[in-house]
Amino acid sequence: METDLDYKRVGERLQNFREVRGLTRAVVAQRLGISEKDLKEMETGKKKLSSENIEVLRETFSLDPAWLLGGHNL
Repeated sequence: METDLDYKRVGERLQNFREVRGLTRAVVAQRLGISEKDLKEMETGKKKLSSENIEVLRETFSLDPAWLLGGHNL
């Protein structure tokens, strides 16, 4: 079932999270096992984050998936 996520907003939250924590695209991309270009496209909403990417962000950076996907904490 396809969700109606606003991937541009998800990407903005991801970029904000990364910048607030002083993380470079290179560091985050390396942890995700993707290129910096792919990460940039995720941050601009041109590419969707996979469930695997979201899980790595949660495990590695303690990023709350509820906040990332919906802008709120559960």
